Formats: sequence, C-alpha cells, structure tokens
Amino acid sequence: MVEHDGGPLLVLAGPGTGKTTTLVEAVAARVEQGADPERLLVLTFSRKAAVELRDRMAARLGGRRPPQATTFHSYCYALIRAHQDAGLFAEPLRLLSGPEQDLAVRELLAGQIDLEKSGLGGIRWPDELRACLTTRGFADEVRAVLARSRELGLEPDALARFADRVGRPDWKAAAGFLAEYLDVLDLQGVLDYTELVHRAVLLAGSVTLPRYDAVYVDEYQDTDPAQVRLLHALAGAAGARSSPSATRTSPSTRSGAPT
Repeated sequence: MVEHDGGPLLVLAGPGTGKTTTLVEAVAARVEQGADPERLLVLTFSRKAAVELRDRMAARLGGRRPPQATTFHSYCYALIRAHQDAGLFAEPLRLLSGPEQDLAVRELLAGQIDLEKSGLGGIRWPDELRACLTTRGFADEVRAVLARSRELGLEPDALARFADRVGRPDWKAAAGFLAEYLDVLDLQGVLDYTELVHRAVLLAGSVTLPRYDAVYVDEYQDTDPAQVRLLHALAGAAGARSSPSATRTSPSTRSGAPT
C-alpha cells in the first residue's frame, strides 16, 4: 500500500495487524515525495480516531504539516456549511444529537393520533400499528427505517412506490412520516446525522468539490451506502486529474484501515 500510487486499493487484514499504521506510512510517503498535504484527505468514524490519526501523522512527519484527518460527518457538515444558502437559513444548520432525534420522532408520532382525531391526519398507519405510535420501541423502529432510507438515497415518494410494489402499508406510512419529519427539520433548521450525509452526497453532485490527489479511509467496514457514494464523488473528482490512492478495510475486519 505504501508504494501504491494509482487507482483504488483495498487492504484486507485482521484486527491488530497494523492497518492504521500502514495508512499513516502511506500518507507520510506521499508527503515526503512532495505531495501537498491539502490535497490529501483522511476520513474515519469518530472524533477520537480522527485526533489519533492527526497526532500519529504529525509525529511521523516531524516538522511537516500533516493532511486533514476528520470524520465523515465533520467533512459533510463543512461541505454543507460552505455552500449553505444564506437566504434559506438565518442561522447555521444545527445537528441533532441522538436523544434529540429520538424525542423529535416520538413527538411527531404522538401527534399523529391527535391529527387523526381532528380529521387532519394524512398518514394512514395500519390498524395493528396505531396502538404502538406512542411507544419507545415503535419510535426506534421508525427511526431505523428513516435512517436506512436516507442511507440508500431514497426520497419519501421513492420509498412509498417501493412500499406499494412489495405490499407493505407500514412502509408506505413510514414514507409519509419521513416527508413530514424532513419538513419539520427544515423548519427548525436542523439535520440528523443520516440526513447530513445524504444532503452532502446530493450537494457533491452539483458543486465543485475540493481537489484531492488521494483519499484514505480508516475503518472502511463501517461505511454505509451514503458514505460510499460520497467517496465515489470524492475519488471521481480526484480521478479527473490523477488516479486516487485508496486503502480500505474489508467488511469482515473490525479494526483500522484506510481508503
């Protein structure tokens, strides 16, 4: 991997075998060969891991400036902030914490009952599920469906059409709920974490992305479909100039590695 300089590269190795060390060495080799650190990007999945990677690269490079190492979500947030329409939002978009998202979903589900009673309900939950709308377990299930839909890039209407094809009225109701949930997020000027990545992927298709000669990903096995689409956008932008170097863990490994 350290000597690899063109095209995607997938590194397969077990836990504790030095995949992250290999990533650091590959980055160091690039910089020592004259690469601009600003044109190298290292992505991972937690703030702690990003800080560790920055520290290890800085130590390995001595006095040289290391490349950017950040989480997927931090990168997506920065991308959206950089292109945020000031006319749409008076304040910067705010990310919902996990507990805040749980509360938002539960409150919206509970509101479905009141809307039905007043004849204003536009979402038809199956009869056998109506009694569950106010339970924490059902809210967790709905939240999982919403997250998976956005990871797959599905808009509410696409999810509804799929639900019709497979005969799942519960998923069709979830599609209507997703549309309502997204409207509420927009009105409040907030995003949850899956919506953050989804919108960054959409944005990547319509703006000029930063130019990178290589993109590395640690813990690649943790990527979801939306993050993979973002990587394709980043690597595609790099490929227009030169072949990006990528090192990734396989889904079967559970420790660090690069892309």
